Amino acid sequence: MQKWKLNLVFWTILILSLFPGAFLRGQGFDKGNLIFYGMGIGGFGNNSGTIQKGVFNYNFPGYIAVSSVPPNNITAAYLSYTYYTGLTEDRTKLSSKGGELGFEYGIFKYFGIGLSATNQVISSTNFRTVDPRAVTGSALFAGSVSNQLALLNAGDLFQFMLQKKRDFYNALTADVNLFFHINPNSAFDPYLKIGAGYGSENLYGGTVNRVFGGLGIRYHITDRFFLSAEVEHANTYIVNYKAPNSGYRNKGNYEETAGKFGFGINFSLSKKDPYPSEETPKRVIDSIPNDDQLKTASIPNESKLERFVFFASEIFDLPSSRIHLEGRARLDAIARSLENEFKEYDILIITYTSPYKEDLPGNFENYDLGFERAQAISRVLREKGVSPRRIIDSTQGSALYTVESKEKVVIELRKKVK
Repeated sequence: MQKWKLNLVFWTILILSLFPGAFLRGQGFDKGNLIFYGMGIGGFGNNSGTIQKGVFNYNFPGYIAVSSVPPNNITAAYLSYTYYTGLTEDRTKLSSKGGELGFEYGIFKYFGIGLSATNQVISSTNFRTVDPRAVTGSALFAGSVSNQLALLNAGDLFQFMLQKKRDFYNALTADVNLFFHINPNSAFDPYLKIGAGYGSENLYGGTVNRVFGGLGIRYHITDRFFLSAEVEHANTYIVNYKAPNSGYRNKGNYEETAGKFGFGINFSLSKKDPYPSEETPKRVIDSIPNDDQLKTASIPNESKLERFVFFASEIFDLPSSRIHLEGRARLDAIARSLENEFKEYDILIITYTSPYKEDLPGNFENYDLGFERAQAISRVLREKGVSPRRIIDSTQGSALYTVESKEKVVIELRKKVK
């Protein structure tokens, strides 16, 4: 296994060991998020394009492939050409590396737009350092054909000994990226990306245009930080190029599929920071109209220590049971209090819903939605370390619904029954 692969495995194992079960707590992409990221780039080797052909032609010893066989022997000429073609491809095998730094902003729930700077360096395993004209010129001083062939072979061997790995393309581009997030607000965040870039080639000159598309995934190890991996297929074009008087002429396009690995950090700009570290739960006790309706006969008053009361819109994306980021932050804070301050108490989750379903006419008690919301809250508390034995999920549906009331969530603490 290559060294970079071993390093990737090592760092992945290290991060996962430092954040056990972090995928249950990570948040992922959402509208209003500002994401900064950095990624390393490595080509898969399936390159093509006129730049690759130019490297091959510059390094191909045509003077030997043509001169080493009799002109009337077609089979020998074909075999000679095939041999030197394979030899040149092995000598000048291309590879690429680079890096990308950028940011993304969530303009909608599923869509983001971003800017990035990408540096791509393309290298040849062995690149000719002796001008082929010098080899053919020296052979002209031979007194016979056999001596000419010997000088050509000697010249090719000499230039092969002097060949070395060489960067022949180094471009920096500014890119515009469009992202489509398949599963937003999740620890595992797969996405599609397309974009285009503009920049310059730094070694030989020329303006660079770049178009690309990719498929990637981000793994949010915490609410803030994530790892990312991506496969990108890009096509780069060198335009406005002024060819040099001699030597290698780096012009054309380069097409390649590359792998990317990196990490980043996630912020929210559209709302208050949803990840407080020391904030205590927001307590909305007796602040909601008609709150007396929430006291049911099945829960004796003397068993209650405290109640956390919220409008459902403060926790969920209405009319669903999906918990939004701000609601997740409230539940995270409550879970910390339950573990640190009220560990000896059981937790009763009660939800109150509207009798109306969006997709069906008429009145319904809507118990299904109520249970889904209670279970969603319970799931968050368990993810934060609260024992499931302490949690009771329940709902009143719309049994106490009135025209003036709103959908609510109540979390009550009760003394454990011994």
